[in-house]
Amino acid sequence: MARKLLFLLAVVLITAGLFLFAKVLDSFKNPGKGALQITTNVKSKVFLNGIDIGTAPFCKCTESETIKAGIYDLRIEPENTALAAFSTKVSINGGVLTAVERTFLPGAYASASILTLEKITTEKPELVITSLPDQAIVTVDSAAKGITPFQANDLSDSEHELKITKDGFQEKTLQIQLRNNHRLIVELYLGTQASDEELKKEVTEEEPKETTEGEVINEVTQKITILDTPNGFLRVRSGAGTNFPEITRVNTGEEFDLLSEDSGWVEIQVDENTTGWISSEFTQKN
Repeated sequence: MARKLLFLLAVVLITAGLFLFAKVLDSFKNPGKGALQITTNVKSKVFLNGIDIGTAPFCKCTESETIKAGIYDLRIEPENTALAAFSTKVSINGGVLTAVERTFLPGAYASASILTLEKITTEKPELVITSLPDQAIVTVDSAAKGITPFQANDLSDSEHELKITKDGFQEKTLQIQLRNNHRLIVELYLGTQASDEELKKEVTEEEPKETTEGEVINEVTQKITILDTPNGFLRVRSGAGTNFPEITRVNTGEEFDLLSEDSGWVEIQVDENTTGWISSEFTQKN
């Protein structure tokens, strides 16, 4: 039940928070700085380029709190260490809001969304949606529109309900605000569908074990080694797929903690502040 409440809390927060797009656009005019909203279902530390900028959920939406426009490495670390941190790249654009929502759940049940606004020269609003995995069904205001990756420029300058569905994955519903002369980019990480019983079992299996003397110990983290590659290195990406940007590289023979797996890709702990995804083809579990 606790996990279900955490998930529902995230839905409520993102439903209410994404309408801040309109508020920020109307009241925030500094072209060199942008607003950043981080929504999480559990208390989490937030880092931009390795710098601690606060505890989520929060919104850096006032003139004094806004952030210089640019592309940043974002890392969200839940206080509950049994839940894996979330790392990605975000674009903060001048005068508009970037919104990141992360629903922390065990393993592949976790999900996320990143909404980025950017100004365009055409008057009508544009909507661009990508998802991991792709080929998810896109529904706007109860009408089926297509599958991801998806792009549309025939929607009105107004509020809309966006629903993303795919068999075997949790449905994602967002309340979005489209504006003229702006493109809204929606990046979605879909969580695997699971019952309350499965989530409870997953959490129980991840909890620390206790010795007979009462000393708490954690299970050993599985390691992974980088095998030989044609060019001597392996690209680390922000998500499980070649469509995600490269964030760093790892070299043949190096060893890393294995965090999770997803359809031919593995997530590794690159360093203290960075996690990323690499192709499992050139890896070996230890």
